[in-house]
Amino acid sequence: MGKKSPQQSAWNKGKIIGRKPALTVRQVDAIKLVMVERSSLRDRAMFALALDSCLRGCDLVRLRVSDVMLSGVMRDQVRVQPMKTKQQAGSSIVFEPSLDTQKLVRQHIEAEDLLTTDFLFFGSQCRGVPDKPLSERAYLNLVKKWVTFAGLNPAVYGTHSIRRARPALIYRKTGNIRACQIMLGHKTIGSTQLYLGVEEEETLSLARQFEL
Repeated sequence: MGKKSPQQSAWNKGKIIGRKPALTVRQVDAIKLVMVERSSLRDRAMFALALDSCLRGCDLVRLRVSDVMLSGVMRDQVRVQPMKTKQQAGSSIVFEPSLDTQKLVRQHIEAEDLLTTDFLFFGSQCRGVPDKPLSERAYLNLVKKWVTFAGLNPAVYGTHSIRRARPALIYRKTGNIRACQIMLGHKTIGSTQLYLGVEEEETLSLARQFEL
């Protein structure tokens, strides 16, 4: 019992598993630079909003125009109720899109002539179907393409590399894990420490200082 048949193989065979590393400032800048020449306005707006919001992919692709714009004016603050914690009171995530992100998102909305009730991001196959957002799989495939712009291995980096980018930078600069917890919408600080690999990184840092 429990033995694999000759035809079966491990689910992770040939895959790189483990925590996806956060994008660094230099990597983000490299991706943005290439995207100006090689990516659509939609993709540039999506990447910028993903960085600012730290949302999971499932929440990012389900954003509607009304979430980021009110009466034709971009919202300074955006509040999102994550799908994973939507049953928990007070579990919403609030973020402030930068001015550059607001500009890109506005240009995208105007270029696509989106209505207030439309999903913000959709695939080309979804045009004319406002109730169908870009799929999570399609978003992942886009991320895989984007990271190659910075010369990164798409098998190593994923959607969580974008989600972790800002919190990881903030923690390295300030050590404020509570701020990172709120930003990510985690229920406990322990979850945030695990998500960012805080204890693992601190352990490795100590080990480097006491080499034998």
